[in-house]
Amino acid sequence: MALGPLPARTSATTAAERALRAAIVGGELAPGERLPPERELAERFGISRLTLRAALATLAAAGLVSVRQGSGYTVRDVRDSGGTDLLPELVDHATTRKGLAAAAADLLRLRRHLAGAVLEAIAERPPSAAARRAIDAAVERFARAVEAGDADAIADADLDVVHALLDATGSMILRVCLNPIVAVLRGSPPLRAALYGEPATNLLGWRALAAWAARPAASSIAMLLAVLADHDRASLERLRRGRPR
Repeated sequence: MALGPLPARTSATTAAERALRAAIVGGELAPGERLPPERELAERFGISRLTLRAALATLAAAGLVSVRQGSGYTVRDVRDSGGTDLLPELVDHATTRKGLAAAAADLLRLRRHLAGAVLEAIAERPPSAAARRAIDAAVERFARAVEAGDADAIADADLDVVHALLDATGSMILRVCLNPIVAVLRGSPPLRAALYGEPATNLLGWRALAAWAARPAASSIAMLLAVLADHDRASLERLRRGRPR
């Protein structure tokens, strides 16, 4: 195990937690493996045992390690105990273009399923006039960003549309479930470049969705999801053609 001194410019607790988290998610620390004793691990990191315990407590709360009195800390199987907060690390560990494309395909698949749930919620409870205006306004902001050609503005405006649609459902659960996936897709430069490689196409999709939300019909959901699936396939193809990280 190659755990060693921590990087500067980050709180020691955060740095230790991130280092251990990366080692667990990356498989350097295997499920069932016991961590070194606190004293030894603190010395490796160059921190106090109190600081180390704070980091380990965070990992335990996240389901990455378990602790038993007298036995120390044991690595848990993140496939069983991990949550969506691990998505950024899982994408970061996809270090090849092929691996990143596979991770992106799974993320986009999850996004489509959640998008289906959002559309079903809107069809069951049509949005208010105020919610429809918010969707339209967000789509027009996206259009202005596309016209300006500002990549960061396009990504921000895209998120505005997503949030307007989620707000129209009135469901906190749907928003909380979709947030981590959207954050990971936008937070990875290669994924973001692939998603917004042809922003005019994104705009057409958002305008079609805004028109549907004005008079939502459950019978049209499959068609809308098919359009999203086509967009996702094109994004993945751009990602596969791009430069590996």
